[in-house]
Amino acid sequence: MDESSVACVPIAVFGAGAFGQALAAAVIQSGHHPTLFAPSAVHLLAARSNPALSAARFVAMDEAKQGDFWEGAPWPAIFVMAVPTQALRNALGWIQDHASSNAAFALVLACKGVEQGSLLLPHEVAHVVMGDGVKVAALSGPSFAREIVAGLPTSVVCASSDQDFVRFCARLLHRPQFRIYGSRDITGVEVAGALKNIVAMAAGAADGLGLGNNGRAAVITRGLGEITQVGVAMGADPMTFLGLSGLGDLVLTCTGDLSRNRTFGFRLAKGESPQAIMTALGEVVEGFSTALSAFELSKKLGTDTPIIDAVHSVLYAGVPVPKAFEALARREQKEEFEWLKS
Repeated sequence: MDESSVACVPIAVFGAGAFGQALAAAVIQSGHHPTLFAPSAVHLLAARSNPALSAARFVAMDEAKQGDFWEGAPWPAIFVMAVPTQALRNALGWIQDHASSNAAFALVLACKGVEQGSLLLPHEVAHVVMGDGVKVAALSGPSFAREIVAGLPTSVVCASSDQDFVRFCARLLHRPQFRIYGSRDITGVEVAGALKNIVAMAAGAADGLGLGNNGRAAVITRGLGEITQVGVAMGADPMTFLGLSGLGDLVLTCTGDLSRNRTFGFRLAKGESPQAIMTALGEVVEGFSTALSAFELSKKLGTDTPIIDAVHSVLYAGVPVPKAFEALARREQKEEFEWLKS
């Protein structure tokens, strides 16, 4: 990709949920005219009525035809994937099925999770589906969708082993109100983005139980340690977890009232069922599915993740929230960074 041609690069955003709409709005604010994809016309209703997306084009995937659905326009050079992690593999497969044989494109992954079953991170799923030759970057960091759309200051990280692609993406999307920092550590950035949702559930539950500011701070800090431990075991740079995609996103998600995962944990502690909460929220709560895959990943890696284990026990083993916190409090005393010794 020639950096001099940034201004004319076609861009598509896959996913018309809150974050997909926010990223499409950010693309528009950067001077581009994206195409927004969603599974069906019904999924596009809210996006079509969003004034921030007046410059976007809309495509319902179930109505698209192979080869001609773009009405002769070239396939976009950049696909921004803002779909749930568990739907990423199918979305990428759809792109492959509908792309022309000479289509060339790259992926910016805004998914935050670990795929169930395979225990793969989003960039690993992308390479399995599309091959090692596809350019892939992860976009993550403290970024509530509503605030992006409102044009409030937001800083995120774009990570890839291909630093030319990182610089290209930054030139494509960076602006004063949507700052993009580069990173080479795509594994660390994706681990942080995935596991922080589980810790946010625990932080919300602590608030729901009335455990106080001290209790919430303990969950956030110890949760950061668990995220770092898993990431390092997967080859990530430990410094990544002190940055925007690590500590920054964790603090935002654990304390902000706009956080779906924190809200989920809070309401769970108040006695609501997971299914009832997700129905009421009306949006995907990534931490719910990630709690299962992260628990299995931690066991596979041999890492010590009591908070992740506790959230898993509540969601998938029916342990009451108060008992899960009591078990955490009664764990054997240890040094703060004991895991580093091993």
